[in-house]
Amino acid sequence: MSPRIPSLLAAAVCLLSACHKAPPPVVVPPPSEEEQLTGEVNALSTEAALLLEEQHRLVWDYWTEGKAVDIAATYSGKQALFSLENLRRIDRLRHLTKDPRELRALTALHGHFAGEFLARELAEYNDASANLEASLKLSVDGREVRYHDLERLLANEKSALKRKALYAAATPALTRLNQTLVRREAKTGELVKQMGFESYEAFGSELRQADLERLAQLAEEVLQATQEPYRLVMERLSQRELGLPFAQITRADIPRLFRSREVEDAFPKGESLAKAQATVAGLGIDLNALPNVKVDARDLPQKNPRPLAMAVKVPSDVRLSFKPGTGVLHQGRVLHEVGHLLHTAFTQEQRFELARLGNPTVGEAYSALFEDLLEDPVWLEENAGVLGDADKRAQYLATSSAHKLYLIRHAAGRLLYQLELHRRTDVDPRELYRALMARTGAMPMTEDDVARYLVDQEDFYQSADSFRAWFLAGQLQGQLKARFGPAWWHAPEAGAFLKELWARGTAPSARELTQAIGENGLAPDVLLLRLSTTLQVPMKLDLRRLDDSPTPPAPASPATTPTSGPQQMPRAQATPLPS
Repeated sequence: MSPRIPSLLAAAVCLLSACHKAPPPVVVPPPSEEEQLTGEVNALSTEAALLLEEQHRLVWDYWTEGKAVDIAATYSGKQALFSLENLRRIDRLRHLTKDPRELRALTALHGHFAGEFLARELAEYNDASANLEASLKLSVDGREVRYHDLERLLANEKSALKRKALYAAATPALTRLNQTLVRREAKTGELVKQMGFESYEAFGSELRQADLERLAQLAEEVLQATQEPYRLVMERLSQRELGLPFAQITRADIPRLFRSREVEDAFPKGESLAKAQATVAGLGIDLNALPNVKVDARDLPQKNPRPLAMAVKVPSDVRLSFKPGTGVLHQGRVLHEVGHLLHTAFTQEQRFELARLGNPTVGEAYSALFEDLLEDPVWLEENAGVLGDADKRAQYLATSSAHKLYLIRHAAGRLLYQLELHRRTDVDPRELYRALMARTGAMPMTEDDVARYLVDQEDFYQSADSFRAWFLAGQLQGQLKARFGPAWWHAPEAGAFLKELWARGTAPSARELTQAIGENGLAPDVLLLRLSTTLQVPMKLDLRRLDDSPTPPAPASPATTPTSGPQQMPRAQATPLPS
């Protein structure tokens, strides 16, 4: 029988092997294009966040202690980070994603990378214009004056003739600066096309996260509605402050006209931070007790005198630089920066793109909300020292509100000018500037004024942000007063209400913020009604609400467009945030 054992064993082995046959190998499908891009873009976002944190630490050291810093050195070894190729990666992923929150984050990241790309490519022109502007001097009455000091000198000069001479003396100095700005503008147009945008306006629409055409319509309506009230207000102010009829003043007189905003004895030195802290304490917020907030109130000689809120890392490391100063203007800047500080300090959004990137309109609205306390009679009565006198307070409020109206109209005019300039190739920019700004300021434009057409230009419709932020702040203030009373800053419930809004970070659009406070769209009427009441001039208050969310464009064939090669990528559009 023994000879049969090997054959039996062989049969058993055969059976066992049949029963325990190894399973077929698991075939792992390759990652989809979206999955691969998601990993790559997440890595880019992490690197950009770390770089921004490093740079903000350096800026803080420079601002608070005057330390020499080299921001350019932080880009060493990272030259490829903000490349066109990476911009296209982010844009491609935007076209593939279907998730609204993801689209929002990618749009914010794309805007940040585009801004960094432009800054690098325009560095030569930016440095040249900054250095030239810093070195520009003008000769007045046999003495040399720095161009940077012109605004201050005009505000302090009592003589209208000397103001006009100062202003005119700066015009020849601007010729060299204008040459650099023309070259920079031409280069910017080329770079916008390189990034894949169809036009300057398409890129501006993405950065501002707004339908610029609708915003232009609103700007036009605001100019029409305030034209006659503005003339009346400026007539009163020019007679009172300058002793001249409005028809005789020029742009050289504007700094002096609004100089009374700087009322030195209303806010003595050293009190501005204490007043801001006391104001937010009424909301149930103790700045000194917040573990993620650092307030640097040292009075160092080398410290920058201007207050600054710095979000080194949101929300875990938020800082405020303060140096004692005097006057209403300083107090306003402190309150403005405290608004920024609170927004970032109470952000609960952990995602980098939605916590600190994106369009700044909503963040500026929170800052304007607190800065606007300087135009609130109740707050002034509590905090304004000599402005506790009713007559002085009324005079100050009239000047301050007139200045706000001037700024609103100027922002509207600049927005219309920029849009028209970049839509028409046949237009003479100088004559367009002359026509639009003469209407905006309601005063004739001299040749010296027109010579500033390039200096007065802005990048990608920046006025759109402040224009919307002022109106949005007015709506916020209106809601706070309606819900919590005229002195809303004394209500902890108002603090809780604001904290819920701040918790959303930079993600919400202006329209979404209005919805969060119970309204539907941007409404200029609220702020204009306040100005109309304070200035005692009637205004047409039936302006349309602005839905600032542009209609989503159709992606350019994302499913069939590969990611390699500049010419193969889909052309970038103004990608909106979801409504």
